[in-house]
Amino acid sequence: MKKSVFAAVFFAFTATAVLAQAPAQKARTAQSAPTTIEQRADEITAGMVKNLRLSPKQAAQLKDVNRSSMKFAEEARKKYRDNPPKLAQQMDIISQTRLSQIKDILTEQQFAQYQSRREEKMGVPREARSNPSQGQGQQYDNNY
Repeated sequence: MKKSVFAAVFFAFTATAVLAQAPAQKARTAQSAPTTIEQRADEITAGMVKNLRLSPKQAAQLKDVNRSSMKFAEEARKKYRDNPPKLAQQMDIISQTRLSQIKDILTEQQFAQYQSRREEKMGVPREARSNPSQGQGQQYDNNY
């Protein structure tokens, strides 16, 4: 579970970086300034607001969480660029912290939708997805 959470957050951070770099030639001509950490965090937040139908209070809280998580991730990348195992460990901590904070902000239904969408983007097969709001009772019944 920890690895999948780490992979999900790491994917979220790297995906935005890859997307920002991939169309570099075309994007730079249309947009002269590179995107900042805050801009990327705001884009992630905007997507969450749209897809999860967040309240203004939730949106503000998530914006803070996304910005701080991306800032910590960037600092970790710089600090541990020569030590990949330590970087992976730090990214895992950042990922778990972010996920915990997001879970505290969202309703159960919103978090389940967020988790499902995140796993879908990562390409996790439907059978392996961990939707916390569905299947818990069934898993309990099957185990006992």
